[in-house]
Amino acid sequence: MKLGCLLILLFPCMLGKGQSVGEFLPHRIDASRYYIFYLHGALVTELGNNAINQSVPEWGPYEFYNILDSLEKRNFEVISEIRKKGVHDSVYVNKVASQADSLLKARVKPSHILVLGASAGWDIGIRVSAKLKNRKMNFVIMGGCWPETYKEYLALTLYGRFLSVIESSDPHGTCVRIFENRKINSNEITLNTGLSHGFIYKGYRTWIDPIEQWFRGQ
Repeated sequence: MKLGCLLILLFPCMLGKGQSVGEFLPHRIDASRYYIFYLHGALVTELGNNAINQSVPEWGPYEFYNILDSLEKRNFEVISEIRKKGVHDSVYVNKVASQADSLLKARVKPSHILVLGASAGWDIGIRVSAKLKNRKMNFVIMGGCWPETYKEYLALTLYGRFLSVIESSDPHGTCVRIFENRKINSNEITLNTGLSHGFIYKGYRTWIDPIEQWFRGQ
């Protein structure tokens, strides 16, 4: 990724013909491409790129820009930013929903749009689903749930295709109860990396490969 994008994602950084990573949508929207909205975990909001959670330093740094690069190298258009401390998540729910709606209005197929949320980021993604009400868009929730997490979403009507990605050594657990008794397409996969919650901290193939296969294989 170019230095300007490493410093701040104020404008899209062009990474190749028709490809970009940035906070905003590309200036030219190619309806044939695949688009990913990446929503990072809370550590990046608190401490920024390459931050280390001092309570579990063995997880290593949260390599935000490495993850964006890893997704971009799969030939995706990536829209992402470091969320600001003190800004309510609803601001980002509204922003991502508006950007996704702009893609749809530009004739991008909903099956070509993915909202990928890691840890704290997937709560935003779920609420984007409820706001957009599009049954064919894709959503990934990554980083697991606590046993009572599903109760937070009982009042929400969810739309779209959902994939939950969890890690067997992560103290967070399954998210299947969020999707019980709902008429939506949902699936969950369990990884066995031994990296605990740190599996979301880098652009590992172990989670990118199955997400890409699920996203493109419709």
